[in-house]
Amino acid sequence: MPVRRNIRALFVFSLVFISAILVGALLAFPAYEVVTEFTEIPFRKIISRTTLLSGLLFSLLYFSYSSGLSLRQLGIRFHNAHIRLLQGLAAGLACIAIIECNLLLLGIHDLDEERLFSLDAVSLLLFQGLITGLLVGVVEELIFRGALLGGLSRQTNKVVALVTVSLVFAAVHYLKFRDLPADTVITWYTGVAMLPPALFQFADPVRYDAMLTLFFLGLLLGLVRILTGNLILCIGIHAGLIAGEATIQSVAYLVPHNPHAHLVNRHDQFMGDLASVWLLVFCVTFYFYYRRKQNRISP
Repeated sequence: MPVRRNIRALFVFSLVFISAILVGALLAFPAYEVVTEFTEIPFRKIISRTTLLSGLLFSLLYFSYSSGLSLRQLGIRFHNAHIRLLQGLAAGLACIAIIECNLLLLGIHDLDEERLFSLDAVSLLLFQGLITGLLVGVVEELIFRGALLGGLSRQTNKVVALVTVSLVFAAVHYLKFRDLPADTVITWYTGVAMLPPALFQFADPVRYDAMLTLFFLGLLLGLVRILTGNLILCIGIHAGLIAGEATIQSVAYLVPHNPHAHLVNRHDQFMGDLASVWLLVFCVTFYFYYRRKQNRISP
């Protein structure tokens, strides 16, 4: 019986995920028609936004179907929210700092001292990264750790839900829409026709180590959501990670021909095997730290 229940839950989950992408692709055409009345924007950017918004809508509908929609059940708790957000930001930045220190010690990265010691430039980069990180963190955490993980974990066991949502989280980051030829006539079906070519990165084995990094990041954020029940903390960690990585990529560079260069991805010179190992260490450390903390609290 549990096996049949898990299969049914994963089938419904997959149906929601596929439907969200298809509806987002279909909505790209009317959105494009409206937006281009005011400004020129590539169709690939429109479809990226509509699939994201469709994903948010469908994930919330899925959560409502599985457990009823409420902010508390999603993990949004306003009591001490600012403290949890700051704790998450600090944790995310600390994770990035630990990984980058390893990259520097191994000689994989070196620092651009001119930019590093330009306080105004670094402060601006960090501020911009935090704003971007918070925006991305709110949307993605609502979708993945709030609605999808919350909904699926009520339909199946938490391990299956955690692994499944982490795989989806890693996969969608490699759904990349390409620019259309200049003479392309945009119709209702243009977005749908762009979906198969958008999977081109999955055929490149060089990118798999970066996907693994994102999978372990999904596991870490999922563990935080399951164990603490607090989505605000996840948003903070996500924002801190994005802000930290954006800043590092602006003040550090890959050292050519370094013997340890295989530990980072060729296309994303921060993610890769080294980052994956550290994220796994963070997962294990957080799990046992939180369990030990709970055991101390319990009578």
